[in-house]
Amino acid sequence: MRPTARATAWTLSLFLSLAGNASQAADLAWEVESPFRFFKPSRSFGLHETAFKTVRGDPSAAPPVDIIWRTERALNDPDCKDMSTPDRCAGTGGKRYQQSRLGWAAQTLGETCYESNGRPPRYSSVCERRYSWGTATEDYVLPQAHTVAIHIAPEQLAAATGDCIWSWHPRKPGGKTESKRITCTDKLVIPRVPYALDRANSGVSVTVSLPDGRELAEPEVVVEDLFIVALGDSFASGESNPDRPVQFSAGREMVYEPALLRAGLASRTPNKRAAPSFDLAATENRYNPKVLPRRYMEDEAAERFYGPGSPQFLAAFEKASARWLSRDCHRSQYGYPFRVALELALENRHRSITFASFTCSGAEATEGLFFDMDAREGASGIPGGKVRAQFDQLSDLICRGARSQRASYMLPTYAHGSARIAAQTVVKTWCPPQSRKRAIDIVLMSIGGNDVGFSALAVYSLTENMADLAPIAGLAGRSSRFGPQLSRAYLEMLDERMKAVKEALHDGFGVAPSRVVQSSYEPIQYDETGALCGTQPTLGMDVHPGLRVDRHRLQETADFLRDFLARLECITGGKGRASCPAGLATGAGTGFTLVTDHIAEFSKRGLCARDPKHAPADDIAMRMPRKGGNGGAFKPYSPAAAAALRAPMAAVSHAERCFPGRQYASGRHAAHRHLAACLRCALQRRDPPDRGSARHRGRSRHAARARPGGPARREASIDAEQHGLSTQQEECSVTSRISPGEITRPLAARARAVD
Repeated sequence: MRPTARATAWTLSLFLSLAGNASQAADLAWEVESPFRFFKPSRSFGLHETAFKTVRGDPSAAPPVDIIWRTERALNDPDCKDMSTPDRCAGTGGKRYQQSRLGWAAQTLGETCYESNGRPPRYSSVCERRYSWGTATEDYVLPQAHTVAIHIAPEQLAAATGDCIWSWHPRKPGGKTESKRITCTDKLVIPRVPYALDRANSGVSVTVSLPDGRELAEPEVVVEDLFIVALGDSFASGESNPDRPVQFSAGREMVYEPALLRAGLASRTPNKRAAPSFDLAATENRYNPKVLPRRYMEDEAAERFYGPGSPQFLAAFEKASARWLSRDCHRSQYGYPFRVALELALENRHRSITFASFTCSGAEATEGLFFDMDAREGASGIPGGKVRAQFDQLSDLICRGARSQRASYMLPTYAHGSARIAAQTVVKTWCPPQSRKRAIDIVLMSIGGNDVGFSALAVYSLTENMADLAPIAGLAGRSSRFGPQLSRAYLEMLDERMKAVKEALHDGFGVAPSRVVQSSYEPIQYDETGALCGTQPTLGMDVHPGLRVDRHRLQETADFLRDFLARLECITGGKGRASCPAGLATGAGTGFTLVTDHIAEFSKRGLCARDPKHAPADDIAMRMPRKGGNGGAFKPYSPAAAAALRAPMAAVSHAERCFPGRQYASGRHAAHRHLAACLRCALQRRDPPDRGSARHRGRSRHAARARPGGPARREASIDAEQHGLSTQQEECSVTSRISPGEITRPLAARARAVD
């Protein structure tokens, strides 16, 4: 069976499983309270639960095919009456307008079991979680208990009035029986329902005595706790979608030029005398690419003006920056693995989800999974200035003691931009099976794009020379820009790297290949008609005059990407394609589930795609907000009215690093980070508060990646650089009951429903 067909079949099996588990009729109905264990307080999951129920429809029927998209829209649609443009939305905003445009993740960012301000950021080994009954300190990886709410089914309540007497006892022999008298119409909350890897020792048996003498029972109140781990690059990390976005000034500009910043001349206010003439990209080179909207900072809120370069300015500037769940990796709660995990918790309320994402923008199989890698931001706040290898972070999280099991792997290594490839033996020290807290049920993984140099290919397609961007991006060097010929050399090494990844998952975590769901990548080169981008070379590129789509180079890149995607299928399941080269290191394939259904759905959603129903309006709206030579208002819209626009926000947040005392984010992927930021709002979809950069889309696009039941888990994007356990133990019955198909439904998103 072809990988795509297999993924589709597993997708269907997931929903049959979910529907069966969720809709069985019973005299007593129960659900897990706060089942997404990543959140500390119940109210954080409650945001998603309320949105889900609002758009769910008939709970006895199967969920709508676009349920994740609907949920995400309910969470993130701005509170305004007219969403056709950012300005109109701002002009018709309701009382929740300001809060709604920041997105739901801004509300939950400080309420997670991830230590975002840690040195380094990391998951808490124990987490203090808050429930309706009080607080419990829980082992984050392996909970000892869950909170369950149970009530009498409505059809059984018709003749029951007064109080009911509930009693419950652990299913594990020897436990204590407890009881409580409450009004029959009320829910009973059982604060601590025991959980164990052995299902026979999990859960409680519950009975309730009604006033009319009837007795109802539920002998198996057993919570399914799934441990889901996410690994990989920016396609999974949530790149370009920070948990709390930068907000921009409605009137102040800033010149992103180090010399001017040092001289204190870099910021402008609306009432200053006219600057040299420059305007929108429609006038080609008559604008200054270094002049962009300024962050909305505390000095403006207080009607003051901090001089650029002053201590007050630097402190206020940092305070107004975008906030991430994990700043070092540009990981946010908008990454598709979060949506997958949340959906599994929402659709089956007998289920709890333990979730850990280690995804990091720029990750490769080498630097990222096996080796430490450069931080995207905040390197000075991390010991050693590096993000620890994802495999090492995961090992530390699940291991009860010291890591002592050694294994070696052969990895092809190279410096991007160089044709010199060497074989390197890597020795890893793993947690021995008997010391691992639990088995991993599913691994969600996105990896490979950075290994072949997507970052440099993007720059190659959009610039004549890297020096064109050096003045604004602080970049130069051949490692930031090279063509498909060099990437093809790297592609020939990808099977060796993926073989090592497969072996490491088995050796270090006991993960069988069937438990790994790997995502493929979408095409990025098509406009809304399915034609190659470049008919309008500067469409969406006006952040800098050095950016323009070269159709010849883009076609070269597209040809390589086609071969790259085919090779991913060969590496995953080599027997499925007659065109696969002989002698791949992965042999018959890694055995991972490669989700590819979504690829076709993005054939008209590339970096230059517009809303086909509103293409002329999108031509204008895709421009960078700027002021004309006579000052006045920003055009084509106020950046303050579109503070949640991913691309311009990221453009400014990255470009703004070029001032005294700060450095651009390090690493060979820096060019890609800037391009992801600069390729403005390429997919408008009449959705101004949720547009994304051409490679890393907005929040609803990550929902599209995660959306159950259809093809399209991620959005078209061009910045592959940023993307941003043990089965040897006695395996719990939960693991034996769940299949990868239970994940591919939320994974294989319904992109056709996005519009």
